[in-house]
Amino acid sequence: MNNHTLKTASASKQALLFLVVGASAALVHFLVLISIVGNTSISPAWANVFAFLVAFVVSFVGHFYLTFRQPISNITNNKPTNTTIDPYHSTKKSTINTLIKWFASSAAGFIANQGLFVLGLNWFGERYYMLIWLIVTGVITVMTFALGKLWAFKS
Repeated sequence: MNNHTLKTASASKQALLFLVVGASAALVHFLVLISIVGNTSISPAWANVFAFLVAFVVSFVGHFYLTFRQPISNITNNKPTNTTIDPYHSTKKSTINTLIKWFASSAAGFIANQGLFVLGLNWFGERYYMLIWLIVTGVITVMTFALGKLWAFKS
């Protein structure tokens, strides 16, 4: 395989992992959201804040260990190996820096998500909170991927 093919395959795998981890975090977010709304008197807008915080943990762990791991090349023949390293995860300080950057990226996505979610609730009513949440989450996913890849987990 040539270098371009490897980069394309790697980018495709990374995008797939981002979607899997993101979908898992989104599912956790959604389940926590509907659980809070269904079992408490907390409004959907406030329940969304709590659900985001729970889902953030799932998202960070998944992206830290799966999505944004970096392949290393065999130094002697410059061919990719099956080994992966976490160059920016190698120290406690770099892990904390990555956590802070990912939280900032996630918080920016959440602020945009929450703004659109509350706007949708005001326009269409709280009874449509699930549909509104699904649509808004889909829109924000692209922004969050770009922030993660280009800044938070950049190697």
